[in-house]
Amino acid sequence: MTDARALEQLRQERETFDQAKARDVRWFTLCLTIGYAGIGLLFAIALVSGCILLHPASYSTATIGIAATTLLVDILGLVACIFKLVLQQGNAVPLKPVTAIRSDTH
Repeated sequence: MTDARALEQLRQERETFDQAKARDVRWFTLCLTIGYAGIGLLFAIALVSGCILLHPASYSTATIGIAATTLLVDILGLVACIFKLVLQQGNAVPLKPVTAIRSDTH
């Protein structure tokens, strides 16, 4: 009976590890996708703001001020997000074995 119980426990531990591994892959993919989307959005906003700032005669003073502020805030926001999500590894849970090592093997 203990062999069947040990096999079932090992099966459950393997299932738990596989779930944690799949979650880790999905989380990494999500972070990578958000990072690429953020970079694309930064370039789009920088392009529009840059066009406005490089051609000030075509736009009002308020529009130029909004474009400059948007560009500054967008760059600072992207730097903060990159620091929070990528450079701080405190959010990531290290993948480790879930099988308990026992010294009472018979």
